[in-house]
Amino acid sequence: MKKTLVALAALAATASFAQSFVTLSGRASMDVSTFETTGSTTATNDFNRKVRVADTSSRITFAAQEDLGAGTRAGVYCETGINIDTANASGQANTANANTSEWCSREGRLYYGNNLAEIRLGRQNVWWTQGALNQVGSRHMGSDTFTNLQNGGVGVYGVRVENTALVNFGGDAGAFAGSQVYAGRMGGSTGEGAAASATQISNGQFAGGKLVYTAGQIIGMLDYQTSHNSPTATAATGFTGGANSFDRTATKLGLGYKYAGAASSSIVSAQMWNKKRTDLTSASASLVLPGNSGLTNTTNTGSGKDSGYGFVVEHDLGANRMVVAQWGKANNLKDSTGAEVANTGATAYTIGFRQALSKRTHVYTAYHTIKNDSAINYNMSGGNYSSANLVGNGAQIKMLAVGMQHDF
Repeated sequence: MKKTLVALAALAATASFAQSFVTLSGRASMDVSTFETTGSTTATNDFNRKVRVADTSSRITFAAQEDLGAGTRAGVYCETGINIDTANASGQANTANANTSEWCSREGRLYYGNNLAEIRLGRQNVWWTQGALNQVGSRHMGSDTFTNLQNGGVGVYGVRVENTALVNFGGDAGAFAGSQVYAGRMGGSTGEGAAASATQISNGQFAGGKLVYTAGQIIGMLDYQTSHNSPTATAATGFTGGANSFDRTATKLGLGYKYAGAASSSIVSAQMWNKKRTDLTSASASLVLPGNSGLTNTTNTGSGKDSGYGFVVEHDLGANRMVVAQWGKANNLKDSTGAEVANTGATAYTIGFRQALSKRTHVYTAYHTIKNDSAINYNMSGGNYSSANLVGNGAQIKMLAVGMQHDF
């Protein structure tokens, strides 16, 4: 009898433990690469070729989940960026990388839900994620030029956003699995959407959504994000919003086709985007372009618009080999009147080859280039990967990399 009771107790304990679990996972991603910029309208803004050993978005993830029964679950997900190359929160350009500064710096959420939908609270990935339409930088090569064009120009409120309530639709949503809707308040230095001082406004807010549709070999995606005011805007009599305050809207549309079958990794896709910034001051300032000496990079001040488009091909060669190619075009910016601003566009492309050594480890080689027009300076992914903090107007960025990624 005692043996039976002990066995039953052990079985109950095992069943209890089976209902919850904790995991530690992540990715180590590094390359040996060259970085240079040439052809700036001001020659002193060029950056001589540098050979470096660079981190390409390594991370460690802590996760815990509990089965609550009846198909529901709750848990926590904390993805923290790490810099294997510098062992601190600065990247190759010796600038702070916000995605490696704290625990959950890449993404952190508490969630509750089931296979239809999860409610997620925290800092979360939104605008930049492109799913199967473009995995060149996020999964294969560590970085890509097309994504950098999408996120430049007049910018968006955020590609990862804090203080966010998000609903993510899962497998039971069928063809719409992966779709999201979200909203939140702008945090700033004080958090909780509150003003940092009595003169600052506290109604900064953002919202958006991602509609994903997958049917056999067809993949569609529609992204939308809007934001009102900013966490540093100050109250001002007679202004629509506040001094230094602005609104943004952004739309991105994508379509992909898995030409070797729905289960294949081979895909060709196209995406296009439109973004708009509207200053809310009484003067409603128009677009202020970065100057050759100021070098404010691609998020410009004042009301304006940017747009562009691009194409991606990921082709599975078999034998665990893949080639990738992408090409992107950022159109000339437009000012507050809708007039095109000359010489503010850019073109970019990435080509690469990937060889998987196992299910967790692969090596790759890639070439990236961005060619800026004479009045603009799109850059690679900021301080974490670019060797140059500031890129000169008209510069062409050239990178050649040999790298390895290991998922654990």
